[in-house]
Amino acid sequence: MPLLNASKIAIPAFFVLLFLVGGTPIASAQTKVLIDDERFGADARNAINALYNRDNGEARDILFIWKEIYPGHPIWLLWDGMELWWKVLEDLVDTSHDEDFINLMREADFEASRLLRREPDHKDALIIRAVSNSYIARLHANREEWLTSVQVGRRGYQAHQRLNEIDPELPDNLFAEGMKLYYSAYIPETFPFLRPAAMFLPAGSREEGLNTLRRASTDAIFARPEATYFLGNILLNYEEEFDEAKSHFRRLVDQYPDNSYYRRQYMVTLGQLHEFRNIISFYNETMAHRKENGLSSDALLESELLYWYGRANYFMGNIEPAFKAFEKSVELGNTLTLAKERHIHTLSAYFAGRAAERLQDSATAKNFYQLAANQNAAPNAKRAANERLRYL
Repeated sequence: MPLLNASKIAIPAFFVLLFLVGGTPIASAQTKVLIDDERFGADARNAINALYNRDNGEARDILFIWKEIYPGHPIWLLWDGMELWWKVLEDLVDTSHDEDFINLMREADFEASRLLRREPDHKDALIIRAVSNSYIARLHANREEWLTSVQVGRRGYQAHQRLNEIDPELPDNLFAEGMKLYYSAYIPETFPFLRPAAMFLPAGSREEGLNTLRRASTDAIFARPEATYFLGNILLNYEEEFDEAKSHFRRLVDQYPDNSYYRRQYMVTLGQLHEFRNIISFYNETMAHRKENGLSSDALLESELLYWYGRANYFMGNIEPAFKAFEKSVELGNTLTLAKERHIHTLSAYFAGRAAERLQDSATAKNFYQLAANQNAAPNAKRAANERLRYL
């Protein structure tokens, strides 16, 4: 069972402001086409980088003047939704933001639809429709609501197709095309029951899709980080190409060092590869970065990285530091919402018990095994914890 559910079957959407350079102005449009303004494109690129580095304040400051000049443009609804998306993505166990997020993206889609009725083929509006619907589809996929994901994703796909017809030379189209090619093949191969609902998808090729995503991860402008992430995600979770996946996640960590989600993804990849020394090194690197930059405490990040740090030490025979890492991970995990639903919390408790046994502290081991056995996540670890309790 994967530790983090990263499944995404819709054409995921970070087209926002992807296509901000080039293009032919639409003379008849009354609403400003922001994507045709190179000045906006430069600011948007910087704002996206700030957003991905988890600095919403800086991103808003960069775009402030544009919002003042064009306050009624529907792109600002989309931007609000994208900010909220990071709260959703960073902690997928917590569903408390789902409703607000979906409502924001639906509102952005509605306003874009109104703009398209007034001004057909308005490129900003097509981008907003593609992004908003694809983000909603992505969330449904994360919640394993596959049929809804495909149905909602269809609207995003249709908007993207029209955008591609209007301006096929945009370099960031590579991201959408790569995702389309890969998932058009992946969905019917992996989920046969979705084949009727996926009939709208074109013929796909997993290999061609991956190659297109590789190009997007280096050649795209605004879609580069998202293309890099999805390429790494696909290679890690679906293709089992762990070494290449590791290189893509490392690049994201280097480009967006304050993004805790990317750090967690990179650590999971190191764990998949059993690179124990690199796990220890990356844990120390991350903690040093957060201290040096005055970043606030992040219980979710620290609990997950401590688990992997403990695993690395445990399998290297360093039992005492391993136990301390698992113990601290459990302590931090107890502060998180829905702690009983978290895989890492279960695994940390189980391995704390194992380490305590190795240290000949049966009483402590029992306490941690009992915690793991009472969890609702990681059934294999729960079962193993119960077995150890019977033994002790």
